[in-house]
Amino acid sequence: MFIEFIPGQKHAAKNADVSDKHDHFKDAGYVITENDLIVDIDCLEKDVIQKMVSLFNIKTQIVWTDRGAHLYFKKPQGFRGSTKICPLGFEVEYKHFTNTKYITIKRDGVMREIENEGVREDLPPFLHSKKRLESLLGLDEGEGRNKALFAHRMKINEVPMWQSVLRFINNNVLSTPLLEDEFQTISRDVKVVAGKDDEPAVADFIMTKYKVVNYLENLYFYQNGEFINDEAKLKRLVFAEVGLQKTRYVDEIIKQLHYRAPLIDVNKQFDIKFQNGVLRDGKFIEVDYQDFTPYNIDISYYADAEPVKAVDDYINHLTNNDKDYRNRLLEILAHPLIVNKEFKRMMGKFFIFVGDGGNGKGTLLTIIRMILNKKNCTGLSIDNLSDERYFTTMQGKLANLGDDIQDQAINQEQMKHLKNISTCDYVATRELFKQSREVELTTTLIFTSNHILKSFEKGESYKRRVDWLPMYSKPKKKDKKFISNLTTDGALQYWLRLIVEGYFRLYENEKFTECELVNKFNDEYHAENNSVLQYLQDYDKGYFVGRRSPECFEEYEVWAEENGLNVQSRKLFVQSLYDVHGLSLGVRKINNKAARVFVEDSNER
Repeated sequence: MFIEFIPGQKHAAKNADVSDKHDHFKDAGYVITENDLIVDIDCLEKDVIQKMVSLFNIKTQIVWTDRGAHLYFKKPQGFRGSTKICPLGFEVEYKHFTNTKYITIKRDGVMREIENEGVREDLPPFLHSKKRLESLLGLDEGEGRNKALFAHRMKINEVPMWQSVLRFINNNVLSTPLLEDEFQTISRDVKVVAGKDDEPAVADFIMTKYKVVNYLENLYFYQNGEFINDEAKLKRLVFAEVGLQKTRYVDEIIKQLHYRAPLIDVNKQFDIKFQNGVLRDGKFIEVDYQDFTPYNIDISYYADAEPVKAVDDYINHLTNNDKDYRNRLLEILAHPLIVNKEFKRMMGKFFIFVGDGGNGKGTLLTIIRMILNKKNCTGLSIDNLSDERYFTTMQGKLANLGDDIQDQAINQEQMKHLKNISTCDYVATRELFKQSREVELTTTLIFTSNHILKSFEKGESYKRRVDWLPMYSKPKKKDKKFISNLTTDGALQYWLRLIVEGYFRLYENEKFTECELVNKFNDEYHAENNSVLQYLQDYDKGYFVGRRSPECFEEYEVWAEENGLNVQSRKLFVQSLYDVHGLSLGVRKINNKAARVFVEDSNER
């Protein structure tokens, strides 16, 4: 949001106009949100700031000002403070919602130069420290420069890339850099030394070097460009750092990490990380992303990835060469990439691919699992969903891929969980021997079945949430390298291109592509699932207007029994008449006596 500033000033008038666009304001400010933290740097030359941005690969939004730059970051939880010496050795000002309402973005009709617009990275540790640091800006030989730099080096020892931070200070912040041999003496690495009772210090070292965090009561550490949740690997990593120590020494360090590593909010919205950028709220941002996210997809996204004939042929085979069905299927595959709860509730559905055996449905789940990364997927059946102990496995996952669901009706308890998960409502999860807790899951539910499953529930809420996808085409010939051909590096990049295109369509249209083939199949399914709907196909609404519910329901009962169909409840019969013909029960005079009959006026229900 933007606010109109007084011409020539850096503040707004009382009751100034606010808009989501700045186009009609000559002077404007950006309205700082509760999630914004702006780092104001005005004590360095712009070319030095550019060097900092390049050296530390800063890809967040940068607004260049007359005297320096404003760097826009995500505000850390509980952040306080305004002016402080940062680990880079100079003073910065922190602007956030509690101390600054607006910040200049446009003056005299000219927008300030903006890079990476809309991007908010996490605040990097080299731009903020809780420790009291002394300014090194402009220090020269004979002014205690070497001693001050060494003292600073010891204070920032826990900052990742502290050697690079020290090098930047020496080359750009000090008035005269140290000679190389002097600098090497100060910047010599202090190795971790495993000694008696120093497990907390070693844990600090491990936590800083490997960016250890605690998410869902599991430790994640950063290695080879991604965050890994593997405690066996973590223990071996600790052993590699401390050398030959007793296992209880390493176990104590692991316990220290469990108790002290930063806690990540279980309901936080994370970015989807690709090899070359992230997906965030409907946009792809090209960035070397190193912030924590459990969602790592080990494929690069290219909008112009070269088409792969085998992939196109397979998709066309599944969708019966229907263009709308193809788009809808790719949007379904993109649905797991939506992690914004509010938007996902609006798109809330679960999906069942149905067809005869041996037609490629299971292969599709295998491919989805390879694209999304198996670490981001679970494989629970619909039956598993009625047991809250299984829900813990779905936390922090993009998709649940349940293959070959058995021919059993979906009961009320299972339906409740299917709907709650698909709309990101709170569900109770419980680990073994622990109290249950409520969480919001953003996991997409995708199942395959060789059977059309009946359900106990027949109402509109079920119709809105389920998407049955018919897949009955049979492959013409078998190919033992079928999956391999569909999952080469080039094929996976093409899959990702198609899926991200579907992701963009969902955000742009706020709905799935309409497909006559899919809609017809779902209509026929719901008619088969609810025998009342089949019965009503033979009558127009005039047949029921003015007649009593028991009389109409009795005729339906006879029809259902004669045709070997299950008789639905009287309540569902009345609801179905309303859904199909807009008829509800109201009071009318018949033979001078009040009677409840079907009427067209819905206000008399």
